Amino acid sequence: MFGMIMGIALTAVLILLELFALFSRAFLERITVVNSIVLAAAGGITLYLCNRNFDAFFSFKIHPAICLVIGIALFFLFYFLQTTKVGFWIFAVLFSIVWAFFTALILRIFIESMDMVWFWVVFGISFFINIGSHLRSRAETEFSLG
Repeated sequence: MFGMIMGIALTAVLILLELFALFSRAFLERITVVNSIVLAAAGGITLYLCNRNFDAFFSFKIHPAICLVIGIALFFLFYFLQTTKVGFWIFAVLFSIVWAFFTALILRIFIESMDMVWFWVVFGISFFINIGSHLRSRAETEFSLG
């Protein structure tokens, strides 16, 4: 019973957070920056960790400062790609799928009795909220630039 109440409360909080992000103008104007930061950090950290842990693939050690420079370069690359129409749709759909999956997975972990139908319902709702926030961000950005 406690797990179900906790799951319902967590579901409500996650949906409210997603709705807040959808209607928050400050977040929407910077959603491409947030996406770029996440990908750049993941790229730089992954390069650093792979270089340190897989000696068979690397014959030399990459300095951490170079990993930071590569992360910064990835940020600008991903940000530029998201300003194109094709890049926008690729990133919007991929990030919406990833965040929707994490939302549904978190709820699945906390609600032991949650079946897969509810998982996919939460995934679908979260996906449409996320894709809506990307579309609104695109519209806000184009409106403010034009």
